[in-house]
Amino acid sequence: MALRGPCQNSPLLLSLATLEIAATEAGVDLLTTEHIVACLEAAGVSVKNTSVAKALARAAGRVATSKAESGETQYRLMTKGKSEVEDILGGELMSVVRVEGGRPRTARLTLGEMLSGLTGSVRICDPYYGAKTLNSLDYIPKTCSIEFLTAKTSESVTRLHGAVAEFIKERPKTEFRLAQKANELHDRYVLTPDTLLLLGHGLKDIGGKESFIIRLGYELVPDLIGELNNAFAARWAVATRIG
Repeated sequence: MALRGPCQNSPLLLSLATLEIAATEAGVDLLTTEHIVACLEAAGVSVKNTSVAKALARAAGRVATSKAESGETQYRLMTKGKSEVEDILGGELMSVVRVEGGRPRTARLTLGEMLSGLTGSVRICDPYYGAKTLNSLDYIPKTCSIEFLTAKTSESVTRLHGAVAEFIKERPKTEFRLAQKANELHDRYVLTPDTLLLLGHGLKDIGGKESFIIRLGYELVPDLIGELNNAFAARWAVATRIG
């Protein structure tokens, strides 16, 4: 089945969004394709350098180019591109929320607003977990089923697993598992059939340091959501149940 609409141009939309975020949040106006790919990878989005280069070559007035001292092409977002990307940033396809460091309560409330809007089955990958993780999970509607895949904790395992058991008792559609190979869990994300949340910090530690929460709709990154679902399912199948 051919994909239509925004998903056809997702490398372009992601590149424009990266240029906009770099300019508004970091004050960096010029990025090469390698910079754009690195920024997206840091946010958990995998896009090939060649895909970004081809997309920007077809940008048609959305970006301006210049040469860096190294000879590489640099891209700057222009008014046309800014206008187009504003249609997805903060909208249904993509939104970016900055989480200030040193304000954990405010950060948790911000995260809670995003989690409270989730529907259907929810899959969460978060390498570290603790008692505060459960506080964040409470924001997810009780109608949702939750699969929480994790690996490590610095807290008392006996006490923490008791708290997990209590959580499951009140929310029986929730299951926690420990990954078979802890070192394989690096990314932090929340996944539903139509939404991907990329977390700069885990549910337990959000707000401890400055980070971002990026929300991506299915139409923007269908392949990424599919890949994450497959990877999650494979690790979930061999993980050990908690609680």
